[in-house]
Amino acid sequence: MNTPQIHLFVQEGCRPCQYVKGQLSKVDGWEGLITITDSKCCGEWTDFAKDSGVVATPTLVAFEGGEVVARQAGSQSFTSDFFRGLIEKFTSTMTNE
Repeated sequence: MNTPQIHLFVQEGCRPCQYVKGQLSKVDGWEGLITITDSKCCGEWTDFAKDSGVVATPTLVAFEGGEVVARQAGSQSFTSDFFRGLIEKFTSTMTNE
């Protein structure tokens, strides 16, 4: 089975992105599971962001086998409790394989 990859797409100067990164930093163990990914370079969307369907930041995208399997945008739901639950689910899936 392929290991899922999770990317949090952010951009410089994005206040909601800063809020979400702050919420994420409150949760132990996120570093090995969630990659913070810049969505823009020189003011333009990166190819990776475009290919991932990112049209706004912050956006959380999960990949499995190189394919997008889940995507969620907006900062309202990205609380530390949300990330804690995501990490618990992810780690329990990994230990059950």
